[in-house]
Amino acid sequence: MIVLLFILLCAGLSPAQESNIEKYQFISPLPGSKLIMPENNIIIRQGDIIDATTIKEESIEVIGSISGLHSGEFFLSDDMRTLIFLPSIHFTKGEKVKVELKDGIYTTDGNILRGISFDFMIADSWINNTKQVFISSTEDLVSKLNVSYDDKKIADSYKFTTGLQDSLPLDFPTFRITEYNNPSEGYLFLAPYHWPQGNPCYLTIVSNEGVPIFYRRMPKGCYDFKLNHNGLLTYYDWNRWKFIALDSSYSVVDSYAAGNGYGNPDLHDLQILPNGHALLMTRDWHTVRMDTIVPGGDTAAVVIGQIIQELDETKNVIFQWRSWDHFKITDATEDIDLTAHTIDYVHGNAIEVDYDSHILLSSRHMDEITKIDRQTGEIIWRFGGIKSRNNQFLFINDLRTFSHQHDIRRLPNGNITLFNNGNYLIPRYSSSLEYYLDEQNKTATLIWEYHDKSIYSRGEGSSRRLNDGHTLLGWGANLAQSVTEVLYNGTKTFELIYDSSYNYRAFRFPWKTNLFVTNPDSIFFESVPVGDSAIISVDLINNSADPVEITGYYNLNEDYLVENPVPFTLPAFGNVSLDIKFKPSDDGYFKDYLHIRSDTETSRIAQVMILAGRTDTIFSTVTEDEIIYNYVLEQNYPNPFNPNTTIRYTIPTQSTVRLRVYNSIGENIADLIDANQNADSYKINWDAGNFASGIYLYSIEAIPSDGTEIFRSVRKMILLK
Repeated sequence: MIVLLFILLCAGLSPAQESNIEKYQFISPLPGSKLIMPENNIIIRQGDIIDATTIKEESIEVIGSISGLHSGEFFLSDDMRTLIFLPSIHFTKGEKVKVELKDGIYTTDGNILRGISFDFMIADSWINNTKQVFISSTEDLVSKLNVSYDDKKIADSYKFTTGLQDSLPLDFPTFRITEYNNPSEGYLFLAPYHWPQGNPCYLTIVSNEGVPIFYRRMPKGCYDFKLNHNGLLTYYDWNRWKFIALDSSYSVVDSYAAGNGYGNPDLHDLQILPNGHALLMTRDWHTVRMDTIVPGGDTAAVVIGQIIQELDETKNVIFQWRSWDHFKITDATEDIDLTAHTIDYVHGNAIEVDYDSHILLSSRHMDEITKIDRQTGEIIWRFGGIKSRNNQFLFINDLRTFSHQHDIRRLPNGNITLFNNGNYLIPRYSSSLEYYLDEQNKTATLIWEYHDKSIYSRGEGSSRRLNDGHTLLGWGANLAQSVTEVLYNGTKTFELIYDSSYNYRAFRFPWKTNLFVTNPDSIFFESVPVGDSAIISVDLINNSADPVEITGYYNLNEDYLVENPVPFTLPAFGNVSLDIKFKPSDDGYFKDYLHIRSDTETSRIAQVMILAGRTDTIFSTVTEDEIIYNYVLEQNYPNPFNPNTTIRYTIPTQSTVRLRVYNSIGENIADLIDANQNADSYKINWDAGNFASGIYLYSIEAIPSDGTEIFRSVRKMILLK
């Protein structure tokens, strides 16, 4: 005991302070950690809500062994639980930093946060020019991904099944739709690019018919273009070296970069969380003597660590996880050359907030999915593929497993999906996989798989389960295939191929711009005789403070015509009346989509409205109600909520509807609707006053009275008291 006391005192830690550390959920940098950046902040979280009035500047003392005593901001994050210290000046390379949190800060329950003391080491060297190193290492990787002659030959062999003529920029990526069989509703979100460095790239939102409703030419590659739950569009911009956020008018409203001196975020993933926080990754480049780790290792290798950060709404880092603290460099799969000069031993390519709020990390170069405790940073489990060195799960119903995977996602039903690139599997092909993970007994049961053994994607790729049960695959670095949508039984419903472009991930979302809108957003012409015509006027409204130039219209059915000539200017916050004519050339019921466009040489913004009409001789049973075409379960609002929220849904035909609420472990806790309902849009309020804070699921099951396919959909919501 005397020896232990002497060691603790020499280290600057009292026995009480040492034991107090165990009472804290999260401390960053990790006590005793190394290779910390000089710009790093200090994060301390005990876990309870803190009384902000008890936080004083003198409550924390930070001393660098070279830089001395540090002043700075000491404050509480917006979660009211996390203490953050931002030094006024950066730490000095190679120094030891000692942090002492003193007694005196209280929780709102009146409990005191006991004092703690810990230290960490600032890196004595790091790679400053990370952008150039990143470009060089990425181009080296991509040189191995470039399409071969055989791949191009396969791509050229496809035939159009659907093709539309449209006026697009000369360098707009050409694509073909080769399968169209009742695909899911919504628009495809894509960002096709060319190498090197993705020049140019077009952010693109395209309809199932292959008509872009939005595009924007970008000078360099863009990745992970998607719609977030808060209504913002985000993408990684290689030209700006950060994630960019757009509102529904396509205006830049925010950006996301890594904190603590890292700057350039990892392009692979950004998750905007329901509380307004952001989860992203970045990379950490350090010189390592690999000759002390593996035989033949480089004496000054550049080794790339993986960092996960959670940023609060003011972009403070409130959670930081580093691979240096939890992974070994030798965890990399055997195909990663540990004697090379540059070693990317993790290569994180996806992050996901799990059903219990912890974090899933996909590490391509470790063939591993890792579950990380979001409170403590500790590893909960490691689920690995064919080359993994740390897999803890027994595979059931799956002898092949996976290799160098992408896009790990947790489904509402609790299962996990991933895009399996299959780099080191025999035979070599890519696939979408769905597993049931028994996290208690550590078994992984393969539930579902889709593959085409002729398609192999060396890198990139995505797999997304849609609300209607279809699965959308983005094939990544492959020119023989780009996007495929399939039913659960494997039947293709949609397929799109880019002729000479890659696309990192493919998404499908419902979408409308609000830059300019129509009122109403759909019209119905009733009982118009053949040869006669009718006109309905709609208001085209500009929601912007700037004028908008309307340059054209686009629709497929010649029975519909907009009478107003183009171009014309839609005044700021003004409106113009559009006269839309329906002149049926034959008997029947006619549905069309009118695209109202504002085009420039490098961009398009289109508003889409539904047109429907019928003649007066047949189809007399068709009514305006048929404007409702699809089942929809909308995201609850508000979300998060306390304690009331509204759930909206739409049914297109008479159905038996069951709307239920489940807790995070799948227990049915509330039945909101169980009734036969007519085609219409509905809303219902849920009062969760008797339930605890947490993640809940709500599901709809609609059984059509005409015996057609049952509709099922599940969404998440968060009760935050």
